[in-house]
Amino acid sequence: MPEAYTYEIAVADGDVWRVTQADEVHPVIDRDAKETARGVLEDWLLDHPNDVEGGERLEVFGRDTHDYPPDAQTQVRVWVYRGPLEAREVEPAAAAYLVTEPDDRQTADLDLTL
Repeated sequence: MPEAYTYEIAVADGDVWRVTQADEVHPVIDRDAKETARGVLEDWLLDHPNDVEGGERLEVFGRDTHDYPPDAQTQVRVWVYRGPLEAREVEPAAAAYLVTEPDDRQTADLDLTL
């Protein structure tokens, strides 16, 4: 029997994460928490193409929150929890992030000589 998952999408607003959506995922046979997190973030990307900077990559993580990227390197995250919305686990079972490495950030290269 497929496992029920709940997801939470959050967007960084400065130093604060703002949850923009939380819902249950319809169970899919042979789809684990990490695959679910990836799928939810991919759907979000398709629905919000103008809300990303570019140069970001999608990274998926398991249960260990110490592996998650620093907040300064990401603007969007999806956390997936085991269980239904009203009785989900406290800690995420998986997470997906849009990650930008500091060296990959696009900066204006202005060379103005007057």
